[in-house]
Parts: sequence; C-alpha cells; structure tokens
Amino acid sequence: MLLRSHARRVLTTVALTFLAAFATGTPANAAEKAIWGPTTLPNGSSAFGLYDQLGVDTLQIGVSWADVAPTRPAAPTDRNDPAYRWPPDIAFAANEAARYGIRIALLVSRTPAWANGGRSAIWAPDNPQDYANFLTAAARRYPNVRRWMIWGEPNKAERFQPNRVDDPIGARTYAPLLDAAYTALKGANRRNNVIGGMTWTGDTVKPPDFVRWMRLPNGRPPRLDWFGHNPFPFRFPNLRKPPLSGGFRDISDLDTLGREIDQAYGRKPGNPVPLWLSEYTIQSERGSNVFASFVSEQDQARYLTAGFNLSDDLGERVAGMGWFYLLDQPVAPGSANWGVLTHALKRKEAFGALYRAPSERHQPVVRAPRHVSKARFARGGLPVRIRPRANGRITIKLRKKNRLLEPFFRRGVLGKRRTIHVRRSGARAGLYSLWVRSARGSTVRMNFRVSVKK
Repeated sequence: MLLRSHARRVLTTVALTFLAAFATGTPANAAEKAIWGPTTLPNGSSAFGLYDQLGVDTLQIGVSWADVAPTRPAAPTDRNDPAYRWPPDIAFAANEAARYGIRIALLVSRTPAWANGGRSAIWAPDNPQDYANFLTAAARRYPNVRRWMIWGEPNKAERFQPNRVDDPIGARTYAPLLDAAYTALKGANRRNNVIGGMTWTGDTVKPPDFVRWMRLPNGRPPRLDWFGHNPFPFRFPNLRKPPLSGGFRDISDLDTLGREIDQAYGRKPGNPVPLWLSEYTIQSERGSNVFASFVSEQDQARYLTAGFNLSDDLGERVAGMGWFYLLDQPVAPGSANWGVLTHALKRKEAFGALYRAPSERHQPVVRAPRHVSKARFARGGLPVRIRPRANGRITIKLRKKNRLLEPFFRRGVLGKRRTIHVRRSGARAGLYSLWVRSARGSTVRMNFRVSVKK
C-alpha cells in the first residue's frame, strides 16, 4: 500500500464529512480517561492542575449516603432539606472541574442506619426508593455531574450485604436498587449516565454469576446506561489470553465479560453494553495490606500503558477507563503504592505513562469522504484530514472486515492540520475502515466505501 502526505494541499473537490460522530458531547468510540484521586494535594493545593496536565477527562469521587444523611430527611428529594450534610470537597471539585473542563463521576454507596433497620452501612436499604430519593437530591445538588456509579463492588460481601458465596441473594437485592436509581437519575436529567453493576474482578460472587443473577422480580435485568467493572489485573493485559478460570474477569477478559453482559441484556452484535472500567491499578515495588501483588515501578508503567491501550482498542465497548489512584498512600507499614505519584508528590514512571495514555480530550479531529472509487483509491487515494491535539506520532490503520491491511505512521503537530492520502492499488469494492490515532488521543474510527463507479 502506498500513502502520500500532502500537508499543504487544499481539498476543494471532495465534500468532507465528520466521521467521528458526537453524542451528548462525547466523540463516538472514545473512552474517557478517568482517575480516582483527591481534590487537593498533600501540600494543600488543588489537584486539578495535575489532572489537567495528565489529560484526565473524568475524576471519580465517592459520596457516602450515610454521611450526608445521618438522620431521615423530611423532604428526601429536596437538596436543601436540613437533614443533609453535603461534603464541601465535592462542591469544590465541581467548581474546579468546570474550570479545567474535567467531568466528575460520583459513586454513591453506604446506607444510613435509619434506612436499613440499624444495620451497618454496607447493608442495602430496606426500601430502594429511599436510595433513589437521595440520588434525586444529589442530582439537584450537583446538576453538572453526569456520571453516577451505583454502589461499589456489590459482588463483594465486605462492600454490600446481603451477600453469600456463590449465591444470587446479593445480585437480586442490588437489581431493584439499581433500577430505582435509574428512574430517579433520569427523572432529574435525561442526560445523566447511570452506571450499574460496578463489579470487582472476583470475590464473593464472580462477575458472570452476578451479571446473570442481577434480575428484578419480573425477571428482567435492571436498567442502566453503562456496566461498571473494576478489572484489576491478574496478569499482563492481553485480550488474546484465555479467560481466567473460576469466573474471575480481569483486564484481559473484557471481551468475554462484554459478551456475558450483552447476553444478559439481550444485545445484538454491533450494539454492545458499554463498559465503565472504574478502577484499574497495580502496585509498585511492594505489596500492602490491601493487595499482596506488585511489580516494579517500570512494570507498573507498562501495565498502565497496556491497559489503557487495550481499552482504546475495544472502541465502543469501553465508555471509560479509570486508574486507581493518583497518589501512593502515606509511607507506613502495609501502605499501598498504587499511585502515579508518591505521597510526597514525586513522579513515578507511571505518571508519564498516564500522561501519554489515550484520552477523549486529546482525540484528533478527523475528516474524510464516506465514498471513494476504486480508480481514485488507487491513484489519488482517500484524503484524510487530521488535526492533532498533541505533538507526536499519527497512526493510521486501514482495515477490511476487521483484517489489518497495513499500518502507517506520520508525525503530527499540535493544532496543525495535515492531509494524508491513503492509497491502495488493486483494492476490491466494499466497506473499509480507518483507525486514526494521534499522540495522547483516543482512536477515531471511520468507515468508507470503495465502489467500482467513479
């Protein structure tokens, strides 16, 4: 295949169309680069300058229903009910996020004692509507938040009760909670994205079972927009590896997990349930009281790069990919080194890896025709106009029926538009696709048709 770059050529004869379509402000097939982290750094300064530097699209924060509503509110859907104790750090985060163009995703969990019969906060509420009412108030309190995670790791007994080993009771209890949350959040704003499931790699109930058992009393799965999962790695990320035995689903099993979720929701090929990969991490240098596994700092960066690239390769299957956490825990016996920075704010190799990882905000602007004749494809080529949002390499992959024909590389300059003509002699008529990626940006996928007619 021959490809020629024409950076100065002005295209006047071909009608160019945006092929990276936009829906609710999000480019199609673009996974958001997300992270868990503090709103302020240990030195007291805002953390959002760092998030902006790293190219983070979405900051994930947890909010405790039990802490915000220690007593039963008289008007539970009213954000101004005096029973509510809204945390100031979330208001600060919302303001800072708006300043830097970063989204906020809220994970809402932990039940107040008045809502679950005086049990601990990990027990589900007796009435899912109490949780839904709180979400309505929270959505009104934080009207700019559009990503809502419904509980965290409810397939683990230590996070959600009732739960028993390899038993459907936890999933069956969670399903009405999720469905009620969906009604509440969509009622507050139809643009809210409701993220359900929120499973962990394994534990009390394995993800495939939790997905299969997550049913309402009428037998239907609870409504959601995206399915949340925390795919902590048990091995180096690679989708070609066989699924883990015993029902575990780590980062290398996302294709398998995706098929299981699609089956549960009755989705047909080409219309997958998007995955929100909330937490992905691996510790560096030593184990901790949280996880025993660890790798070197260099390998931590490699794991990070491979995981984010894998999620980008999956296209529309992945809505977002999140790293846990910005900072290592303070140095102490058993502390966790899972950050891209030490707690003293020293950059680790993983910082650079996260900086370079693909993000929606750095996705290149790409335009190309939807149609080209065989003769033009062979001689003049398909003109692809690209404007990178960061300096670095541009990669173009030409595919037909998911078969990679040949990759092509060029140098891109921030904000500088260039046109690359993709040529292929002897190409057959039919549907082709291009995968275009520039430095730090998520991949843009576009289809075009080659025909016999001019």
